[in-house]
Amino acid sequence: MDAEEGIRANRWHTDVTFVRTPPKVSTLRGIVVPPYGGNTLIANTGAAYRDLPQPLRELADRLWAVHTNDYDYAAPPRNTKAAEHRERFISRKYRTAHPVIRVHPESGERGLFIGGFAQSLLGLGPSASRDLLRIFQSSVVRPENIVRIAWSPGDVVVFDNRITQHYAPDDYGDLPRLLHRVTVAGDAPVGVDGERAYVLEGDEANHYTPAAA
Repeated sequence: MDAEEGIRANRWHTDVTFVRTPPKVSTLRGIVVPPYGGNTLIANTGAAYRDLPQPLRELADRLWAVHTNDYDYAAPPRNTKAAEHRERFISRKYRTAHPVIRVHPESGERGLFIGGFAQSLLGLGPSASRDLLRIFQSSVVRPENIVRIAWSPGDVVVFDNRITQHYAPDDYGDLPRLLHRVTVAGDAPVGVDGERAYVLEGDEANHYTPAAA
């Protein structure tokens, strides 16, 4: 994650949800940290689900979202290298259906599984999809549900990609910022009804890590 390349994913998202088996866990290590800004925000999507009024929880339990990489989730390219990275990122299109509410495979906790890659809801039109996703996302980003990581060199942060979203504010100008990331392979999300996520378009096998055993 090298901000010197001008690649800044300053949108709320869960990593790589446009494929059927997104990463299980992400580990970040601070290498080069700017003297100001450059924090990472992490949101608890389980708490966000619990914050929803009961009628909205019941609705969300039944909904499925289409996640795709064909979405401008990062800041506009700052240079040629960043533009090339973006072109590679969307050169192969992926679309995957995930439950809006993911049941955590270990704790059984329910969490909102949406974020920037979730661009529409199955069975609903564009306007209704945008409105409902905005309502659900507003619960995720409540200040009470967010922790802010103020980096120092050498810091290590581990977060569960299955029940969090994260965001890196673009608030440090042209200063260098470098984090090293390691991700752990995950499995297909499961909804409240027990159904698993499924691919709508694209074959992830040749480009992303396989599902965890």
